[in-house]
Amino acid sequence: MPTIIHGIGRGIGRMIGRMIGRAKGKGLSQVASTAAGTTRIHKAGTDGLAHFITAVNRTVAEEADIKSKIAVFQQGVNLTSQLSIDQSSGWFKHMVHDLLAQGASVVVNDIGLIAPVCENVERLTGVQADWVFQQNLYITPREVQGFVPHCDPHVVVAAQLYGRKEWLLYDKVLDNPLIVDGGKDVLVADPNETLVIKERVTVEPGDVFVIPRGTFHAACALDGGSVHMAIGCAGIRPVDYIWAMASEAMHESALRADMTPLAAQRAARDYLSQTPPGTLSLPRHPVAPMNIPKGPVSLSFQGALDALSGH
Repeated sequence: MPTIIHGIGRGIGRMIGRMIGRAKGKGLSQVASTAAGTTRIHKAGTDGLAHFITAVNRTVAEEADIKSKIAVFQQGVNLTSQLSIDQSSGWFKHMVHDLLAQGASVVVNDIGLIAPVCENVERLTGVQADWVFQQNLYITPREVQGFVPHCDPHVVVAAQLYGRKEWLLYDKVLDNPLIVDGGKDVLVADPNETLVIKERVTVEPGDVFVIPRGTFHAACALDGGSVHMAIGCAGIRPVDYIWAMASEAMHESALRADMTPLAAQRAARDYLSQTPPGTLSLPRHPVAPMNIPKGPVSLSFQGALDALSGH
């Protein structure tokens, strides 16, 4: 069985560690609220839900590969480096049971992309299928808020796979945020600021909805454990071309020469006017084609979740 040695992990997710919090105490009830909003919840249906779950099962089945993708948090502490994993087959479901029983949350990064999921994202939400570039899985115990209010530098499509969860969308929105020079802290709400809840969204298995880029949000599992997939989506941005061209310009000796400000501006304009931007590929991971039989599919570790939820 996997065990947790309680202590501060120093591995992945320093920013995520600051974002983790408990819903009890200084949690969701401490934040001012307004009337409900109009976020649209899309219903994936039995077949659509099966597509999302199949992507998860396909990834966690490769137990040797997912060890480096797992992050564990409890009460704001990153415990990932303290995790001891049993090498026997089937360890993942036992790990989920043990950690959730201790009140810890489990994150599995980089769930493998499959074409049916990308197609479902576009069909259900209108977000283009070729914008999908990553999928992360979040497994949270009951009544635990996985992260403090934060936003993402890309559109997020959230697909609920197990249990019920309440999402809070706040009035704070950053204008097309990017992560530049390690500036991830701007994506996390200051613990001293009071955010106004613009909307509460409660989801159940098969529900899919879109969190716009830059919108601050948080979520809490309700009456049982919760599993959801966060699907990152992004297109090409004009600054991507500017950065790419600047990177290419670094290889031009003439553009690295010392000049007066006016001469440097003139040289830069001449270079940009004579250099067409190259072709940039969308920021996506490989997508595997797959035919999924119709009908319901369960998470491969659902038994561990049911045991904790009393199902």
